[in-house]
Amino acid sequence: MPESIGDTQFMNISLERKNFYCPIAKWSGRLILPSLAERRSDGGVYMEVQNTPDSHAQLKGKKVWVTWHSTSCHRKWLHRAVIDIHFDEITRKSMKENHFIHPIRLDGWSKVSPLESLAGGSTIDDVQVELDVVSADREGNLWVLAIGDEPYQIAGIEKALIRFIAPAGEKRYRVRHYNPSSRSFDGLEEVIALPDAGTVLPGTSIEQTSIKNIEKSPLNASGWYIYGSQDASGSFTVKALEPADVFKLLPTRMLIGRDESRDYVTDSKWKNIPLQWVERALLDNNGGMVPANQRTSALIAKRTKELWYAGDVALVVHTYGWRGGKRGDKVPLGIVPGHFAFGFAKVVRDEFTGELRFDLVYRQVYAHNREGVIAGAMRWHLYMGSLRHGWMYTLPISDVLVRLPELTVPYRLGNHTFNPLIVILQELALMTAKYRAGGGNGASLVTPAASCVKDSSQALFAAGRRLENEVLNNSVVKSWLDSNPNSYEAKRFRRLESLLNDVESTVLIPLGIVPKSWRGDNEYVAAHLKDGAITPASILEALKAWKTMVPRRTEIELLKVLLEHGATMVDCKGAMLGGEVPGIVPLAPTVIF
Repeated sequence: MPESIGDTQFMNISLERKNFYCPIAKWSGRLILPSLAERRSDGGVYMEVQNTPDSHAQLKGKKVWVTWHSTSCHRKWLHRAVIDIHFDEITRKSMKENHFIHPIRLDGWSKVSPLESLAGGSTIDDVQVELDVVSADREGNLWVLAIGDEPYQIAGIEKALIRFIAPAGEKRYRVRHYNPSSRSFDGLEEVIALPDAGTVLPGTSIEQTSIKNIEKSPLNASGWYIYGSQDASGSFTVKALEPADVFKLLPTRMLIGRDESRDYVTDSKWKNIPLQWVERALLDNNGGMVPANQRTSALIAKRTKELWYAGDVALVVHTYGWRGGKRGDKVPLGIVPGHFAFGFAKVVRDEFTGELRFDLVYRQVYAHNREGVIAGAMRWHLYMGSLRHGWMYTLPISDVLVRLPELTVPYRLGNHTFNPLIVILQELALMTAKYRAGGGNGASLVTPAASCVKDSSQALFAAGRRLENEVLNNSVVKSWLDSNPNSYEAKRFRRLESLLNDVESTVLIPLGIVPKSWRGDNEYVAAHLKDGAITPASILEALKAWKTMVPRRTEIELLKVLLEHGATMVDCKGAMLGGEVPGIVPLAPTVIF
């Protein structure tokens, strides 16, 4: 009960604030690594619950177990990712000289599970996740949450849609909330805290993030999603930002036909990088020819409505470049390797505006690093918008969302059902779990033969071979196809078969030689032996799949094949999407050969 007028005012403000915030997820919380004595035989970990459905509100603030449900699609690979971890000199040197963050709390552990390597990927219990909970049951004194998909890494407990107004002190800003009733930013006005803004990471000299003059950014007109939680005083503390413009469904420009789409992905894509705003380019690969001066906003809206529906899922091809300029990093020989990853985006209805937009989850095959990025599934706002280590503030970034029904829509061939994207997801999840453990010494490092792009490509290769073994060579499927050769599903399936063959022969193994490390279940997916030394053998190994050696080349080759098979795409691209960071310029990823 309030004891003063001030308390009453605070209560009223808090009640009003609830109308403008919503939970970041139905189920979410903070992972806690169990002690050696507490470990479960199934590799589960603890979680402090921060969000629940109303039906389980009593679990908020409680510590529960998180483990895999028996129906999880990931059950097939979990045993292949269990590994003993023992740090060696390579790992210790990486920590000392590079300031890389390795799973130090797991050093000396045996049979480390994928969930343990995720919880133990940070030096403290601060990994926040969103859970795909299939069941919640009491087990003794504790509850057990059994999950279907792997946990998504997130930042915060609640989120809101705001527009920045003006600074209100050190790392604090006055903001105005989006009002669903008026469909404009005339809702609650308050001051929020952004304490992690301007973080300078060990071993670097440039701020990783910035909110300087963010209210003057062109992105401020459409607003920002803020992710965080309320502190003890009732002030909202922001952990991550996401510009609302990034994944709006409606594109800002349109390219039509095979020639324009191909020229874009091979040549012009990275030539003009938008600064402090987002370009969403629709590559209407199958559209009829329309002169540039007739590509009106009405035409773009019409075509978008025809292509995308609520619930649609796209494969995401993600790349980024680097930062140059007076304060930027030196680029040896002018070569910018950049980064490559896959992800999945779903068309959802926005919680605040009610409009359709894309919701993206990365599956990041990511080596150990100084930023503290942990390989695995993570939402865009954490990877790009984290105020501690987000990349959107200083780098040029791109997410290409691929729509191709042969690849992105599930199949039913008689009584046999399968989803190509689930197979890709499983292989990426296995790869990221291995990256977290580093092949046994807790160090995933990068060489020409092992890297984010190489091992993401290896996961795609493994997915293609699995589809071939489990579906293409399935006798039941073959019988059904022989009996129904002219059915819609049969024709679509044959197109998938052709696509997979072209991706493998054109992009992944253009020389027709499968790299040794791609055969079978090789645990050495990240360079961690001999200090990651470049040797003739490692170079030869890399050249067997030379189109997957650098991110930009892989991006070009993969998107070209997808376009040839009829894919439509949306490229969401921009640079320095936040406050100002003086003295840097965006550098596009380089095509070396």
